[in-house]
Parts: sequence; structure tokens; C-alpha cells
Amino acid sequence: MITQISTFVRDEEGATALEYGLLAALIAAVIIGAVQTLGNVVSTTFNTIAANMTAAS
Repeated sequence: MITQISTFVRDEEGATALEYGLLAALIAAVIIGAVQTLGNVVSTTFNTIAANMTAAS
């Protein structure tokens, strides 16, 4: 029984899976933030171009 508990405590396989999960969640959050920011910048740029084209014609 003590050997099984000792083996369970020393087992790092679950911790590694948890770390990979947290890393994947962090990467996903960064990607979502970057896409939202980039989307806003692109939208503003296209709106400015459209307004300038309308004013020019």
C-alpha cells in the first residue's frame, strides 16, 4: 500500500499533461487577443479608405 502511494506521488505524468493544457490555454488566449486587436485595426483602416474614396468621388 505504501509503495503504491509512493509511486503515485512520484508520478509526474499527470502534472505534465496539466502543464501542456495550461500552456495550450495561454496560447489560445494570446491568439484570440491578437486576432481581435488586428481585426479592429484592419476594420478601421478599411473604413478610413472607404471614407476617403467616397469623399474623393
